[in-house]
Parts: sequence; C-alpha cells; structure tokens
Amino acid sequence: MPIEYSMWRQERDYVNTPSGGVKAASAVNAHSGQEGASVKNTPRTLIIGDSRAKSGIIPAFLSDEDDAYNIAIGGCNSIEMYYALTDYLACHEAPEDMIVIFAPYHFCDIDNWGQTMNFNYLSTKRLLSVYKTALKYGDGDMLGEHFFSDLFSCKLRLPNKYLASIYAAFEEKRGLHNREKYAQVEEDLGYTVFGEEEGNDGLSYEVHHSDFDSSGLVMDYYKKMLDTADAAGIQVYIIQSPVNETSAEKISEEFRSGYAGFMEETAKAHASFVVETQIPTYENKYFGDNNHLNRAGAEVFTGEVRNKYFQRQ
Repeated sequence: MPIEYSMWRQERDYVNTPSGGVKAASAVNAHSGQEGASVKNTPRTLIIGDSRAKSGIIPAFLSDEDDAYNIAIGGCNSIEMYYALTDYLACHEAPEDMIVIFAPYHFCDIDNWGQTMNFNYLSTKRLLSVYKTALKYGDGDMLGEHFFSDLFSCKLRLPNKYLASIYAAFEEKRGLHNREKYAQVEEDLGYTVFGEEEGNDGLSYEVHHSDFDSSGLVMDYYKKMLDTADAAGIQVYIIQSPVNETSAEKISEEFRSGYAGFMEETAKAHASFVVETQIPTYENKYFGDNNHLNRAGAEVFTGEVRNKYFQRQ
C-alpha cells in the first residue's frame, strides 16, 4: 500500500489497543520481526482531526509528561474521526482533554474518500450507515460514483483495486518504507510531518472556495463526534490551524464569515467547549507545503497551544 496506509494502520492499531500499558497490537511490527513498542494508552490529552492536526500538534511538545497522543490521520474528515473516537472510548478511559483540528475546507469537501475505502478503514455496516446519511443530505455523490461496486471490490480485495499496489510494493520496496513510517509515527506519539519544505507560499485549499459551502454529511458526523465527546465528559478545544500569508490574503471574506459563523454556532451548542472561530496566519517560512506546517511551524504552533490552554501544575 502507499505510505499513507502505514499512518492509518498505526492509528487503527493504537485506537483499538485496550488501555493498560500493553504493547501495540501491530501486525506491521510483527511482520518486521520486531517487538511492538510500548505505547501510552491512557493519555490525558487526545488530538484528533485531519492532516493539519497530524502535522501541526507535536504531543511531546504539548506536555512534559508524555500524556498526549495524536490520532489524527491525513486525508480524513469528521466521518472517520467520529468512528475513531467511538472506538477509542470503547478501548480506553476517556481523556480529560481533546484537541480538535480540521482544515476549514474539510467541512466542504471529501477529497480522500478513496483512501478510506481502499484502506478498509470502516466496516461494511459503517459504510452503509455513511451512505444512508449522505443520501439524507443529497451528498451521495461525495462518496464516489460507484459506491457499491467500490465497497464490494475493497472488501473482497479484488485486483481492480489492489493489483497496482502489489506491483508498486516490489518496485518501490513499500513494505520497508511503510514499516519505517509506522515506527516513526508510533515513536512520536502519533505525530508526523507532511510537508518538509523550509517555507512555502502556495495557496491553501480554502482559497478555492468562494463561500463556506459546507456539506450536510460532514456536518452531521462532526456534530456526532462532538456530542460523543461531550457525553463522555471530555473538555474539548476546537483549535484553528494557521494558513500561510499568501493564502490569508486570498481567502474570501464570505468563506471566513461563513466558517466563523459555524464555529460560533458550535460554541453555543457546547457551552463548556473552548472554540476558536478565526483562522490564524503564520509566515510562509513555517510551511512545508501549501497546506501543512513544517516541523519548525509545528513547534511554534504546539507551543502557542500549550501556553494558551495547557499550563498544567
């Protein structure tokens, strides 16, 4: 599978490994002949979201006690994270705090649904539930033109979906690289970089939306995810990841105001939550690509979040 799979797989292994300080139930490590690394399964703070959360919050910088863990995954949206949180709470004690970060455009687009299907991230039952919800909002097309044939092909691991990956596995030594990436993400408590440039002035995806044309399907699962956290007594911090200077100048006021309005409604619905409503701007030098902070940017961003919300005694 492509390198992204190792990150998705590590997240699933961690989420579904019960609390108690056991070693990660990692088939990846098992195949490598290495003993699974010890993981902290009862973090005080959980980070969830998409790739901007994955690459933006460094758990080791958030706390000196190694009591934070990042289960965000690149390319996902609230659908996957709702089920991730559900599974996490079934296997772990609820965290005290949860940081939620999604790129604003991920409320409008589902741009990597093919990965969710190909990686078999969701069960057939869950996929059918998502499809039913999508029809409710008229968003069925967001799940692909051939939803049922894709589901069938992926669940049976048919060649039309996986043969190219098998060829690439031999040509690119994917198994080796994937095991290395899996181990890195595990070692860094769920954190990894996505862009490694020492500065980027490209335009973020938000620039391509004239207004905040949100998806009913995505909003539905976002609300379910927040309701689940609220019911579990988790203190939630909805944080806004920065965009670069170039993008900040190009994002329309209609998009900004629509998104801020949605965040304000979210704050009203969950009075105990801390909800940031504005999209911050960082210098271009802190971006590894047009959408993600580089390591230096992540250190600055994590430090700001820590100083603002997590000055623990």
